[in-house]
Amino acid sequence: MPSDNDDKIPPLTGQDSCFYDELTRLNNELVNTQREIFRKNAELERLNDEKNKLMGMAAHDLRNPLSIMTTASQFLIEMTRLDEQQIEFVTMINDSSKFMLQLVNDLLDISKIDSGKVELKKCRFNLKELIADSVKMNKMIAARKKIELSFIIGSDDIMADIDIHKIRQVIDNLISNALKFSFTSSRVEIFAGIKDGDALVYVKDEGQGISKEEHHKLFKPFSRTSVKSTAGEMNTGLGLAICKKIVESHLGKIWVESEPGQGSIFYFTLPLAV
Repeated sequence: MPSDNDDKIPPLTGQDSCFYDELTRLNNELVNTQREIFRKNAELERLNDEKNKLMGMAAHDLRNPLSIMTTASQFLIEMTRLDEQQIEFVTMINDSSKFMLQLVNDLLDISKIDSGKVELKKCRFNLKELIADSVKMNKMIAARKKIELSFIIGSDDIMADIDIHKIRQVIDNLISNALKFSFTSSRVEIFAGIKDGDALVYVKDEGQGISKEEHHKLFKPFSRTSVKSTAGEMNTGLGLAICKKIVESHLGKIWVESEPGQGSIFYFTLPLAV
């Protein structure tokens, strides 16, 4: 019959005691490290919120005067009699103010998205119609570079629950980029259809292409690749980052396939309406 002494925990040896002390020390360090990480994360969130507020305030303050500059310079170009040099100067002002206005709008967009203040106003809509409108608008821009802009329809009914304004922004941005980085007399193709139960859209160009080593830069804010636009068009470096956030907020995916000299294809998917 076992005695009471058999249930007693044997005393720690010197080696066991050292091991226990070391475990206790490491556990305390881990707890302290976790507390410090939580504290720093909270501080980073606070600083990020302040940054977004500052960007938003600055962008709002800049948007009005830039809009006035853009409108006034456009009026001078179209409605007044200027000599060739004056037209050149006013056109530079107009182009620069348009670029700055786009940059300001992009900054507002990305600061809203980062702060979680963007509310998607979704409704059921046919992506085919949305893309057709965008292609129609961009054909005038394509004509300036003699680029053929074509729309291939893979399905007539591509119904998705989307924020129409936001997804139109994605489509416009992808087409605009394709035109900026395409050569004169080339072709840009837009496709919309259904694949694997999702809506699939892609924009394909015959431009310079992008090396795989630089693909990771494409969807990061202000990150630029070594590829330059073919006619000196300006780029804010925010458009694709905004596209990524918009598509992902719709539970979709966006990616690129591209190699130098082979052009680029930008894809995105969206869940179909149930």
